Amino acid sequence: MKQLNSQQRDELIEQYVDIVVDSLDHQDLIQIVTDSITDYVDSLSDSELKEEIDNRDDELYDELVDNITSTDPVVYNTQGGQS
Repeated sequence: MKQLNSQQRDELIEQYVDIVVDSLDHQDLIQIVTDSITDYVDSLSDSELKEEIDNRDDELYDELVDNITSTDPVVYNTQGGQS
């Protein structure tokens, strides 16, 4: 295996990623982005999550929370498993 310096390794990675991305179809790209965003927001604290959502739309957090808490409690288990 040929030894690469840091710059060469970065270039190798960039070229490989370009090839992989070019070979992906639309659904694959959507899935990768969805997984990436999900992983990111899942790592946030509750206050950071609210801030992230508020940065997109200052009314969106409240709307989403209302959607979740106003729905069938069995679906979202909002009552600690009690129906």
